[in-house]
Amino acid sequence: MREMRLKSVEISSPNNPRVKGWRKLEQKRERDREGLYLIEGFHLLEEALLNDAEIESILYSEGMVAEHPTDWQKIKAALEQYLDRHSDRHSDRDTDRDFGQSGSIKKHGASDREGGISLEAIVVSESIIKSLADTATPQGIIALVRQPKRTLEDFLIAGEGRPSAHLLLLDSVQDPGNVGTMIRTAEAAGFQGVILGEGSADLYNPKSIRATQGALFQIPILTGVSLPQLLPLLHKAGYHSWVTTLEEAQFYSDLRVPARCALVMGNEGQGVSPTLLAMATQKVKIPMLGATESLNVGVAAGILIYHLLAGNRGA
Repeated sequence: MREMRLKSVEISSPNNPRVKGWRKLEQKRERDREGLYLIEGFHLLEEALLNDAEIESILYSEGMVAEHPTDWQKIKAALEQYLDRHSDRHSDRDTDRDFGQSGSIKKHGASDREGGISLEAIVVSESIIKSLADTATPQGIIALVRQPKRTLEDFLIAGEGRPSAHLLLLDSVQDPGNVGTMIRTAEAAGFQGVILGEGSADLYNPKSIRATQGALFQIPILTGVSLPQLLPLLHKAGYHSWVTTLEEAQFYSDLRVPARCALVMGNEGQGVSPTLLAMATQKVKIPMLGATESLNVGVAAGILIYHLLAGNRGA
């Protein structure tokens, strides 16, 4: 088991080089280059801790978090469990964790052996929090998280032996809120994973992250994938592919639900690309009985995701 040490430092100046580096993570290019991203608020941090995300630093303003005592206590409890899961049991005698009266998080004397994970608790000023936060009313706590590295093989292996295994594929879905909402829905319905095709909004955009409500820590996600290259591989692995379109499509409710399905949702304005439409094993549509011509892609995805779930549960 990997060993973890928790260091505590303080930074007060917004001009500190590290603060400037964190601020650069607002840009996708910098997030990709560093392999890091920021999460904001108690709920997302708690989900990251409970689901063992690779957290590098926790930044917090003592004054701001003190305004949320219940949430702050939950974070400290989740962090204690996180440290227990990731620390070498034999190093406990050398480690003294202190969640002091002031609410600070400290861990003294933790081992610094090669191969350990370093987690810092950084006390920062309120001005630093506000300069890094994406929300109008930040709660005073932000974490620096490393992006996980996953491969298609991880997804396929995870589906082996399961009676049903569904994937959600996003084809150039550009709105971060839609991306996050669909990830959240897919996770809630027990999907095996989500794959973001080229041209889709960045998973680590703050708006995408918030819209997932923590689901990005609970379901495998692959990003930047060429879906025209991926779909034949999924077909070979036994997946059917359902793509949404209004032309030459069947109502989803008239179809037998396959045990393994890759559900493809398309761009908000253009829909699924012609290339993927031509490759799909099934074109599906949702009945539109009123004057409205189409649904928001996140709403449409929710309908189809739960149809796939219900179909397999009833099989």
